[in-house]
Amino acid sequence: MSEKDSPDQVFLNCRREAVIIFFLWLAASTCSICISYIYGYTSHEPSGMAVGLSVEEMVGPLEHLNRDPDSITFPLGLGIPDWVFYAVVVPWAICILITWAFCVFYMKDDELGDENSAAGEEGGAPNG
Repeated sequence: MSEKDSPDQVFLNCRREAVIIFFLWLAASTCSICISYIYGYTSHEPSGMAVGLSVEEMVGPLEHLNRDPDSITFPLGLGIPDWVFYAVVVPWAICILITWAFCVFYMKDDELGDENSAAGEEGGAPNG
């Protein structure tokens, strides 16, 4: 493969960074959805309108997760249910911190080249 056919280093860096950010988003979203589903309901008893396999048939018994509405506390006195705090606030705060660290310490600026030489190579109008 000649140098002309090989992908640009800027493209490769951008693609690698995009994949990392995508998987970080996917992990935070999956965590939020699972915690919200498991702890957001006060009862995991199957309903008569359910279609397909129940969650208990897929992952095992969930009786220990059935909650009394009085047990849903408000952590830190914020006035929000505990499952919202642990399913939304905590995972996304961690995601924000990891993203910040990734952007500050891992991502790097790529050399894009000289504007004048790039315009000349592409047949652009000369500057000046």
